[in-house]
Amino acid sequence: MIQIPVIVVGAGPAGSVLAGLLAQRGVETLLLDKATFPREKLCGDYLSPGTVRLLDQLDLLDLVRSAGARRLWGMTVTSPDGTTFTAKFPAITEINGTSPFALSIPRAILDTLLLKWARGFGTRCVEGLRVIDLIWENGRVSGVTGIGPTGQETYRGQIVVGADGRDSVVARRLGLHQPHPTLRRMALVAYYEGARCNVPLRDHGMISVGDRSYCILNPIGERLVNAIIVVDQGIVQNWKGQLDELFDGTLQTFPLALRTLRDARRRGSVRCLGPLAFRSSRSAKAGALLIGDAVGFYDPFTGEGVGHALYSAKLASHTIASALAEGDGGLTEAHLKRFDDEQRKTLTSRKRLGAALQAVIRHPIAANTVTRLLRRRQPLADLVLGVVGDLLPPRTLLSIKTLRQFLL
Repeated sequence: MIQIPVIVVGAGPAGSVLAGLLAQRGVETLLLDKATFPREKLCGDYLSPGTVRLLDQLDLLDLVRSAGARRLWGMTVTSPDGTTFTAKFPAITEINGTSPFALSIPRAILDTLLLKWARGFGTRCVEGLRVIDLIWENGRVSGVTGIGPTGQETYRGQIVVGADGRDSVVARRLGLHQPHPTLRRMALVAYYEGARCNVPLRDHGMISVGDRSYCILNPIGERLVNAIIVVDQGIVQNWKGQLDELFDGTLQTFPLALRTLRDARRRGSVRCLGPLAFRSSRSAKAGALLIGDAVGFYDPFTGEGVGHALYSAKLASHTIASALAEGDGGLTEAHLKRFDDEQRKTLTSRKRLGAALQAVIRHPIAANTVTRLLRRRQPLADLVLGVVGDLLPPRTLLSIKTLRQFLL
């Protein structure tokens, strides 16, 4: 039976970055993942400017850019009635010596890169092992059991971290996973080859808002585009087994996106992700932590998933290193509460922003009105994009200066 100080379930961005940060502090960490790398991951393949800033702070930005990540300087947004504006990320601060930018990079490349980086500091990763349960001793988590190529395996550790994504086994076994009470959304994901990444996709992403749905186009490289359409869950259920047809039909309702992809061909079949929204009642319990999407997920509109993964990994690394240095044998209730409180501060404001965006998206009249307003006020449009891109806190939109811009 293997014993180790820290066991991290999930070797995506949250888990790999946490393991690498702990290894730099001399903390032995074991990563466990059900996949073998490189592996495909349904995602928008988009890193917001706030995520890019975190990569820079973690000294990972040059590494990611060297893998071919493409810089995006803003977004083109179109409303249900066709009103369109283009906004750039506001130059409130520099990232690696330049104005703020987002990055597009396939998750298969990003995740493999971050795992290799963690391994470079001595982190060990067991791939192809599906964690199925937690080990409990005296009311606390003391390890995990999983199924690997040779059968059941058991790993014991002082601290267990759930970094295993939206369908987190760790969160479920802790009794923390909760479906969202109202938001039932699904994402249809497809890739298009041969797209002419000129205006508006030359160096921008694209968001098209429709009737209770939206489409995001994210250019990757020179001729590849990631296309996501987000719709209500009930619509997808009615088209079970016909996702290609559903995607093609829904794409017709987004004229600008349709024109952008008219010379491209779809690579492979459309795949589905969801239900998207869920939450965890806490992010720390019984000596275990949750980070990244295991804590909760709202909607892919802002593209902040990887950003939260990096933030929570950084926060967890400080919490774990402090606990081990204090020699208490693991995370005390005080550690758990501080971690949960700190993570929840950030999550609460982002959830409120997500709820506000969904309120606009789900009402075409509101979406048309907001888009027309932002088209007339370019500085305000850039400011809003800065908040959505996680460069500025959501409270910025409620400042007196911002409200004046709305009213004038």
